[in-house]
Amino acid sequence: MAQPIIRGIQAVGSVSINYKYNSDDGKLPLPPGITIGGLTEIDTGTAGVEVAGFRLDGEFLRATQQIASSVVVPLLGGGGVALTNNNRSGSLTIASSRVSSPNVNDNAKMLDLAGNAVAYDLVLLAQCQQAVAGGDSVGATITVKFNFNGKGTEIVFHYCTIANVAPVALAGNDVANYAVTINYLNWSVSFKDAPV
Repeated sequence: MAQPIIRGIQAVGSVSINYKYNSDDGKLPLPPGITIGGLTEIDTGTAGVEVAGFRLDGEFLRATQQIASSVVVPLLGGGGVALTNNNRSGSLTIASSRVSSPNVNDNAKMLDLAGNAVAYDLVLLAQCQQAVAGGDSVGATITVKFNFNGKGTEIVFHYCTIANVAPVALAGNDVANYAVTINYLNWSVSFKDAPV
């Protein structure tokens, strides 16, 4: 019997990651110790902002479940009890690199040649969210979009808080990797018939 042809085509680098701080106005306050000119906040807006700085030389994003969805407890004499849950919390690990130097004119944005904002530096956003004065109590929403086999996939991670991000990483003749770890409480996914 012939095996079916298995196809899988993904355009590397065509991934879009959107970050929105969950305050009512989408503004991420700058905590004490982090300053960008005279600014006191980073405006992620109500729709969020595109983020950049992902390394393409290896895996740059992985979502990991916090606890197993099924556990089997073996019973004396054979058999067992299967315990299941639908807990959807976990953590994202994103391999990022610092790609912009914020100042009072760009508010952490990466600008194109015309001066238009095209993306935000994920490392800086994570560092600011991690260091919110008094602790972060609202979290962020992170949306990941990518295309596979001509179809679109959109995964939304809800109530994201920063678990780990290094304050600084430097490398010679290379771009330093910041492994940003983000905890999320839930996720949802939608599939589109057309690319996203």
